[in-house]
Amino acid sequence: MDNKTITAIIIDDDEEAISLLEIYLKAFREIEVIDKTMTPKQGIKLLIKQMPDIVFLDIDMPETNGIEVAEAIKENQLTTEIVFTTAHSKYAFKTLEVQPLDYLVKPFGPEELISVINRYKTREKRKALERNMDFFIRNNQPTQKLKLSTESGIILVDPDEIMAIKTQANKNYISLTNGHTERVTMLMHKLVALINSPSLVKANRDTYINLQFLRRIDRKRKVCILAHQDTMMEEPINRSTISFFEKMNCFPIN
Repeated sequence: MDNKTITAIIIDDDEEAISLLEIYLKAFREIEVIDKTMTPKQGIKLLIKQMPDIVFLDIDMPETNGIEVAEAIKENQLTTEIVFTTAHSKYAFKTLEVQPLDYLVKPFGPEELISVINRYKTREKRKALERNMDFFIRNNQPTQKLKLSTESGIILVDPDEIMAIKTQANKNYISLTNGHTERVTMLMHKLVALINSPSLVKANRDTYINLQFLRRIDRKRKVCILAHQDTMMEEPINRSTISFFEKMNCFPIN
C-alpha cells in the first residue's frame, strides 16, 4: 500500500481553489491528480469512468452540490474515498451520512493533506486486514450444505461448490464446480444472504462470483475467468469490481 500511487480527482467550481490544491498535492509523491473539473455533473462522469482512490470534493456548488455527488458515488458502488473541501464548516454535520474520509475547511494547507493521506493509508490497511480475516474465518469453518428449492424439487449444495450465482430473464441460477447449472426458486438477495460468505463478490449487476475460483481478470474485455479442474466459465465484470480487485492486489489482472 505504501508504494502504490494514490489517484485523485478534484471537483470544485472555483478554478483558483483547484489550482492551489494541485500545487499542494504535487508535493506528495504518492498522489497523482488524474483529472479535475469545475462542473459537478461532469465530475460524476469522471468518477464513474476513472474510479480514483480519492476525490477532493467541494460542497457548495451550483446545480449539483458536493453532497449529491457523494451520494452518486455511493449509488454507483464506487470505492472512491471522499474528502470534502469547503469554506463553510456549517456543512460538516450534513456530510456524516456519506462517511467521508476527511473534511477540510478552506483555507487549508499541506499540513492538513498529510493527515488526509495518512488517514487514507490507515483505512486501506484496515480494509485489507478485515478482508484477510474474513477469508481466514471462512476457510477454517466447517460448511453445512444448503437446502435449495428448484423447478423439479430440492437439492443439497455445499456453498464451497458454488462458482457463481446469476440472474437471467428474472430467473436465478447457480453454477457449480461439477459443471452443472441449477435454476433455484430463491430470490438472489436471499440466496446471497443465506450463503453469507466473504468469498462472494458482485461481478456485475446480475452476477456474484466465488473468489475461490477466480483465476484471471481481463481488464480490456471486462471479463473474469473462473475455473475448477475441468470446469471453466467467463463472466462480465464491472469497473468498480475491477478497481476492488486491483486494491486487493492478489489476483492476476491484465
